[in-house]
Amino acid sequence: MTESARALVISHFFPPESMAGAHRWQRLIAELPDDIECRVLCPPPAYPYGEFEPSSQPIERETIEGIPVTRLWTYQPQADSRSDQSNLGRILNYVVFSVLASFYVLANFWRYDTIVTVSAPHTTFLPGAIGKLLGCSWVVDIFDLWLDNAADMGYVEPGTLAYRYIWALEWLAITKSDAVTVITETMAQSYVKKFGVSRGRFTLLPFGVDKELFTPTPEQTESMRVLYIGNMGDAHALRPFIKSFQHLPSEYTLEFIGDGKRRDELETLTRELGLTDRIHFAGFVDRTEVAARLQRSALSVVPLQDDLQLDYARPNKLLESMAVGTPYVASDIREIRRVTNESGGGAVVSNDSDEIASTIQDLMSTPEERENMGNSAISYIEEHHRWPLLGERVKTVLQSVS
Repeated sequence: MTESARALVISHFFPPESMAGAHRWQRLIAELPDDIECRVLCPPPAYPYGEFEPSSQPIERETIEGIPVTRLWTYQPQADSRSDQSNLGRILNYVVFSVLASFYVLANFWRYDTIVTVSAPHTTFLPGAIGKLLGCSWVVDIFDLWLDNAADMGYVEPGTLAYRYIWALEWLAITKSDAVTVITETMAQSYVKKFGVSRGRFTLLPFGVDKELFTPTPEQTESMRVLYIGNMGDAHALRPFIKSFQHLPSEYTLEFIGDGKRRDELETLTRELGLTDRIHFAGFVDRTEVAARLQRSALSVVPLQDDLQLDYARPNKLLESMAVGTPYVASDIREIRRVTNESGGGAVVSNDSDEIASTIQDLMSTPEERENMGNSAISYIEEHHRWPLLGERVKTVLQSVS
């Protein structure tokens, strides 16, 4: 590696946006040594849609916790995530930034040794491929099987021009980049099978968890609350988890933190089942409050559809629950089953309301078992999901491509 290596990290999301993908490279860059200089290229903050004032500036520069950030204008949706308008707005948001970021790379590639492109969305691959063509090393970081998921959920039809375009970008990223980082072994194997590449191209780089924010507290409280954190979208098997509360004691409650296109549907279901006194929708809350509510909850739930290509997923909500020592009840998909078998930090269930209710009841009735699960989960996070460890992997990857 050169004496002072320079990397441009192109990420569609970055703080102050609050989702895990936005914080990923902020935390990874913070763990890199001083001889690796990183600049982040991203759009103005826009998600959750409608939560931020739109920016009209073509280019803005700022520093966030010591990291230089350049923001390029793109279309910024103002409809919230439950609006049908948000889908078209999201597409424009992605595509316009991808094009303008490509022009930025054309004008500034000579300043950088390496271009890092972060997905989702896969549209960030375009400026990365241009940087590679111009002589930069190209590192691809993927935390979402974005195209496969979009096709599964009906957002794009295979064979359409949009699908073929994103597929071509994905093929370039997987086969022509200098290194690929992915969040799980299941994701790596998915790409090995899809594109016929070597497993050696992939480095595992899961999400980390902030120890200062998500402080371990495995001692069980007397709370009867079950907590869900995150998006309420098509990928989440939320209905059977709501229905399970028909079969549980009245003192058990379920709280939803977050929002999404299906929130209205789920609130309607809650009313129809007569569960409004026990199931509450809190909307978005500050991340410090997310951590506090996790610590004060008896269990968390991690529902995912089992008929979509989500086997690769190791959701951040799962890791954060494990980090504080709150056991989880999660849908039985491959990667979550792997974590559960390795850590003993929770339980996996089919998306059947009776089985979910039975598992929640069993865990609620045995606080000693919950505390043991919490301690096991904390140890697993310490070993696999702390940011300093993951920063070392990024340093190794950047050194290997220079």
